Amino acid sequence: MRLVATISLRNLMRQKRRNFLLGSAIAFGVTILIVANAFSAGITDVLLNKIVTRVAGHVSIAVNEKGGLYRVIFRDNERMMKIINDNSNGIREIDEALGVFARVIGKGKSENVILIGINTSQSLSEETRKEIEESFRMLEGDFPDLSRKDVENPVIISETRAKFLNVGVNDIIPARFTNLFGNNDSARLTIVGIVRNDNVFMEGVTFSELSNLKKLMGYQPHEITNLNITIDNPQENAVKLADRLQSALSPNLAVVYGKARIGEQSENATLLGFKSDDESRKILEQHIKFLKGDTKTRFKNSSVWINSTLANKLNIKPGDTFWISYENKFGAKSTKVKYVVDQVFEYPSMTGKNIAFVNEVKFYDTYYDELPKDGGTMAGAYAPAVDDPLHKVTATEWILLPRTSTTEDMQKKMKDIARKKWKGTTVDVRTMYESASDVLQLEGVLNLITLSAVLLLFFIILIGVVNTLRMTVRERTREIGTVRAIGMQKKDVRNTFVLEFLFLALAASLFGIALSFVIIEILEFIEFQLFDNPLSILLVSGHLYFKPTFMGIVSNIMLIVVIVIATTYLPARKAANLSPSTALRQYE
Repeated sequence: MRLVATISLRNLMRQKRRNFLLGSAIAFGVTILIVANAFSAGITDVLLNKIVTRVAGHVSIAVNEKGGLYRVIFRDNERMMKIINDNSNGIREIDEALGVFARVIGKGKSENVILIGINTSQSLSEETRKEIEESFRMLEGDFPDLSRKDVENPVIISETRAKFLNVGVNDIIPARFTNLFGNNDSARLTIVGIVRNDNVFMEGVTFSELSNLKKLMGYQPHEITNLNITIDNPQENAVKLADRLQSALSPNLAVVYGKARIGEQSENATLLGFKSDDESRKILEQHIKFLKGDTKTRFKNSSVWINSTLANKLNIKPGDTFWISYENKFGAKSTKVKYVVDQVFEYPSMTGKNIAFVNEVKFYDTYYDELPKDGGTMAGAYAPAVDDPLHKVTATEWILLPRTSTTEDMQKKMKDIARKKWKGTTVDVRTMYESASDVLQLEGVLNLITLSAVLLLFFIILIGVVNTLRMTVRERTREIGTVRAIGMQKKDVRNTFVLEFLFLALAASLFGIALSFVIIEILEFIEFQLFDNPLSILLVSGHLYFKPTFMGIVSNIMLIVVIVIATTYLPARKAANLSPSTALRQYE
């Protein structure tokens, strides 16, 4: 085999001009492939880690309360974070995503902005910090200035908006916005920094300290907004993590355990909510026996039912008013709520228990406004068992929406929320493939363009290799006859031609790799001023971004090698099959 390789290398040097031209074509093809793939990988990296991550996270948990798509709140920060941390394998960062539309007034002009909350106290990885510095270049001030206590509501505004409003650092701009509860509100914002954004879509963003913005919006310390989760290797792990969180976020029944009181009488009692959709109503009417109350008011939004056990102990009848008091989970205080009884009922598994059953509309008003301690863990509290018919119709802590895989399915799900007007908090686990698939489609377009270029280049290389090999075989026919006559085997003749073109392809590929890196360096050096152009999202600090990968380069070379071997094998075998006598009689 060593002799065959030596002969192949010698033959490679005999036709220098022809091999140089063919090698140049192969090297050019490798260069284009590597540059195109590096650019495509760079765009993917920008989309995934510098745009999608900041907008929607690799995985996100979206929450909405009481059927309001803009009432973004989850009342139990500790509970949510525990669930996430218990499934934190591969998670790099967790960010609260709070964005508020506001109208700000500058010097003689007003403009719409989006107030974005960022947590300056959160420790960031070096990779994330670098990404932020590349995307947002501070002209004045710095992000830690958002935590200043000596000014009123510090914010960092984009250079474009600052020029339009004719304002600068230390200026105060009034802002109007709608708070968490749908009320119009206002605040005075103090500019502590000005930032230049490469991304035209980020020009309207004004940054505020997350805790300060949450306070302006009416959030309590134990309440959180949507969560964006950044993970390692998102293309492989995003869906897996979302599925794990989906399973872990399965809600329990919402149980309130406290004191039911009327006059001087009181009893420990469990407060539950019942669903009032058509299917739930059928189940309730089928299994519950109503003893007293007007059938017309049985399923109205404010309906309150008590079982016969509690009614007898407190001597309550329909129309009477009683109170439920319970301890809150946060704030070391208790809540007292007034209810008017509509129905008295019986249900076998509730016999001997003190139960108040409330329509979910009224129940969630109580449950979320002052979150109770977990009644399901308290001795004496009652909750329908999983196999109990009423388990299906009893209100849960939140409503976990089904997983979807496309933006279209997610939009249908959002329309379903608006149509059903659920009063419970909806929790939706998403990945970047649902919440930002339109952005990620750009990656598919780039990959398609790259693939088209690859196929065209491969076709050109294929023609060049075939033509060159045919000419080489014709010119060396008598040589083939000579070496066959002195004893060289057919397979050695065949391998001589195959190795010759293999060495040529490898040498050309190495040159193409070197040339591609030179071209990438040149292209990355060029600065583009595209601040008002949507294409600016593809730039990093005003420059094109390439991300060549070792596996990408190796796969390109392997593909070239496979094509060359496949192309040369059949003609080389045909040449090796020539009989020595026939080959020696050949004249050119």
